[in-house]
Amino acid sequence: MSLRSGLLVLLIGLGILPGSVTTDPAELTGDEILARLETETNRRHLLLKEYSGERQYTLQNARFGKQAATSVLMNFSQPAGDRYTVVARSGSDRLNGIIDRIIASEVVASVPPENARHDISAANYRVRFAGIEDARGRRCYVLVLIPRSKQRYLIAGKVWVDAATYAMVRLEGQFAASISLLVGAPRISEEFTEVNGFWLPGHVRSVTSSLLLGLTDLEIRFSNYQLELAGPAN
Repeated sequence: MSLRSGLLVLLIGLGILPGSVTTDPAELTGDEILARLETETNRRHLLLKEYSGERQYTLQNARFGKQAATSVLMNFSQPAGDRYTVVARSGSDRLNGIIDRIIASEVVASVPPENARHDISAANYRVRFAGIEDARGRRCYVLVLIPRSKQRYLIAGKVWVDAATYAMVRLEGQFAASISLLVGAPRISEEFTEVNGFWLPGHVRSVTSSLLLGLTDLEIRFSNYQLELAGPAN
């Protein structure tokens, strides 16, 4: 981030400049909307130094008729990233073991520089403006996401960007590269929820279908967020 853009984010975060001024959508290109989304993401990183919450992971495999659930307490801080404590488990031990590997990958993805490789940013994506739709009760710009490379965890799909705040409200698509030969490239949908002026993950669903494993469905629900701010959110 340049000094100029960093100063802009700081002024918006401190309330010196407005962060929620909308422009006629006809005046904005997809690249401009993406740039404003990045500015909002930087604002969140600047102000939201630490937060905690609860996550419920539920994994089902249709072929084997099995289900597993793991509940965790999650704490995030910068630059340490995510930390998890398991508080409850049920169902298949094997599937819960897979959930453990998913959580371990999230820990790795939450710290620099790995986290930047997953951001919805101009460094990772080309975009195309696809119109305006309502999502989660918000008027949103819709951008088609075109990954610049076939890396794991980049998404070929769409993102819904709040037209007032330029925060990410919804994300849908397919992973740009296969996770493995057995799993393939899962389809994912993610909905965000507003907490004290910040849009944070609320619900994630990932569905994979393969000849060997059949249909596998992962659902993650987020709740009870507690935020620690470095400054005013608006």
